[in-house]
Amino acid sequence: MASKEQLRKIAIYCDSYTPKEDENSLNLYSNINVYDKKFESCENCTHFTKEGKCDIDLIDKVLSSLAMELDLKS
Repeated sequence: MASKEQLRKIAIYCDSYTPKEDENSLNLYSNINVYDKKFESCENCTHFTKEGKCDIDLIDKVLSSLAMELDLKS
């Protein structure tokens, strides 16, 4: 399972990232949702399941691409 920081980085680089909207995101009293919506993250994507997986199987692919990019820089 990817860490929360990795899920944020994946969302930034993923071409299929689609933020989901829910009725709670408009609730001013729901501080957690307001805070979470400020950041792109797989957890806020329509493709992220309740089981913590990407339904189009991109988490590992994007992580691998990021790792290869870091290897090229070092």
